[in-house]
Parts: sequence; C-alpha cells; structure tokens
Amino acid sequence: MALDQYNKRPEIIKISHHHIESKQIDKAAKSIINQLTEAGFEAFIVGGFVRDSILGLKPKDCDVVTNATPEEIKNVIPRSRVIGRRFKIVHARAGKKITEISTFRSSSQRETKRSHKGILLRDNNYGNIEEDAFRRDFTINSLYLDITKMEVIDFIGGFKDLQNNILRSIGESSLRLTEDPVRILRAIRFKAKLNLSLETELEKEIFKLAYLLKEVSSGRRYEETLKMFLTGNAVSIMSEMQNYNITEHLLPLTKGYLRAKKDRRLIFNALKNTDKRFHQNKTLTPSFLFSVLLWPALINKTGELNSKKEKIPKVSKASNIVLRRHNEHCFIPNRIQKSIKEIWEMQIMLLRIPEKSKMTLKHKRFRAAYDFLILREKSGENLGGAGDWWTKKISS
Repeated sequence: MALDQYNKRPEIIKISHHHIESKQIDKAAKSIINQLTEAGFEAFIVGGFVRDSILGLKPKDCDVVTNATPEEIKNVIPRSRVIGRRFKIVHARAGKKITEISTFRSSSQRETKRSHKGILLRDNNYGNIEEDAFRRDFTINSLYLDITKMEVIDFIGGFKDLQNNILRSIGESSLRLTEDPVRILRAIRFKAKLNLSLETELEKEIFKLAYLLKEVSSGRRYEETLKMFLTGNAVSIMSEMQNYNITEHLLPLTKGYLRAKKDRRLIFNALKNTDKRFHQNKTLTPSFLFSVLLWPALINKTGELNSKKEKIPKVSKASNIVLRRHNEHCFIPNRIQKSIKEIWEMQIMLLRIPEKSKMTLKHKRFRAAYDFLILREKSGENLGGAGDWWTKKISS
C-alpha cells in the first residue's frame, strides 16, 4: 500500500445512516473502551459487530481495537491476559463473557515472519488506526465504531461494499489470502451468511489458492470447521465449499462421498437439522457433526451397518482407522473422538431391540445415537423400524 493511502481522510458515517444504537453495544466492551480512553488511549469497536449491526443482524461478538499494546492493555484492564504468538491479542473476562482486544497493526515488516510460501507466521507490528484499516482482510470488516460520537469510521469503502452486497479484499487478493489461507474460509462464510457476491479478483484467487489450506495447522482447521458448520449457515456453506473446490482441502474424507446420492442426502439432512437447531438456540456438538461428516468413510470400511448381527469391535476398529486418517488433516480432540466412536458403536446397540433396552437407554450417548439413527432412517436407510421402536420406547 502506498503511504498516501494512510493519509486519506476517512468517510464518517452518522447514526442516521448506520442505525447502530448505543444500547446495542455490549456492556463489557463499553467498559473496556471507557477504561482505555480514561488511561489516555484510543479505542473503538471493530469488525463483525459493526458489520452485522449495519446489516440489521444480531452480532455474535463485540471486539475492541486500540493503540495500546497488549502489555499496556493488560495493565489497564483487570482480569485480562495476553494470548497468541502469531498475532498477540488480549482476552478480557467479565463473568463468562470474554472480549477480544487487539492493537492497531501496521504495514511494517520489522516484526514479521513468513513461511517459504508467504504465509504469515508472526506479525506483531503496531501502528495507528489508518494503518490498521489497511491491514484487515476484507473492506466490510474494516469499519470502526466510535462509541462516544456513535459514528462509523470507514477508510476503504467498506460501508459502500456492504450496501452493494460485495465482498472485497483489502489490497491484492492473492497476497491477502496467501498471508493467511483461513481467509479463504472466512470469505466463504461471509458469502453464505451475508448473501454477498465475491469481487471478481477475490473469486479467482480463491479457486487458485485453495490448496494453501493444507498449510493451516491441524488444530486451527478443526476450529474453523466448527465455525463453518455450527453457526447457522451449514447448508449454504457446504454448497459454496463444493462450488469453490474447498471441501477436498478441509474435509478430504468427506469430499468424495458428496457425489453419492445416499451419502449426500444424509449429510445435507444433518446440516439442515444443525441450522434449524442453531436458530432455535438448541445445543450443537462437534461430536455429532463429525460423526455425520465421517460416517460414509466409516461405512466404506465396514459395509452397511443395518443389522443387529454386526459386531461392535468391527465398528470400533474401523472407527480408529477413519479418525486417524482424518486427524492427519484436521485433529479432533480426544474427548470428541471418543464421543464420535460411541455414537457409531451405538448404531449396532440400537438395532438390538428389545435386547438390553434399559441399559442402552441409560448410556450417556443414547440421545445423540438415537438422533443419528433417526437421521439415517429419514435419509432413506431401512433399519427395520428401529427408529420408530425407540421413539415409542422413549415416550412410553
């Protein structure tokens, strides 16, 4: 970016145009901003809260950005701690609420470390609000709310892009996506969630650079998978992932089975259910999500599991193979792996009716396994009426 761009006068959007009211702002974020400004620092609400509020959506988080360094933030804000190595940020706790506080970043390369492929490994260069605006990923995420004046500060046209339903990278798309390939997934999420069109260059580079997702750490891919599928837009996100050939890089064991009508129906029925539960504020679990996404790979190892004559050890052995292969790409925490295996193994137990029904009902994974069984039946599997039998058993 040319330096004169940092000196560009920002557009100031008044409340009459952005319609964000003070009462919408999270109390914890307000308190943090007030404490930082009283200590002599600048502080603003940034990113998703501003973006979603302008669109009339209910924001999930209320992130704060400031010119205070992480160490200075920690000294000002009680119950806060510095986290991260790649980008240092601060988490401030108020009750169960955690607010993320970041420091303005600059374009300086002084404290920057990159991989041989250009991926940012460390970037803790601090700057001012203008520089920070140009360091963010997409224009719609580079909007700053001044809570004292209730004005939105826009350096790069993010407000106009929101009005025009366009997702645009800040700077060259190839550079921004290479710096952090997870931005590819973020772009797909924003497209699906906000019903946006991708700017032409960004779309082209997503196709071109999707392979870089393989460079993202296994643990981070797990976290991003949860964001993709447990936030209320799983069906549209999966469709977009297929459109942009991303599934093979995030869920390689699932990708091939989405072409099979039976497996596709099972997975998309589960994702529809997941979206419905999210919007009803019902519990969603990673174990159920992955038990569905990896089920076709399991069946590929075991054959159809639709008979009570099947042996649980066979399922257990195949489960270990499938999970081990998946973990090469996206490591699932051990406690989640255990739950997935139990859901799969219980598919055999649920077919053994009425044998040991009392013991099966008391199993801690019974409800998840029962829901999985019903999902299989609704997706066209013939399980000998087991789902109906257990439904009546539960209600009796």
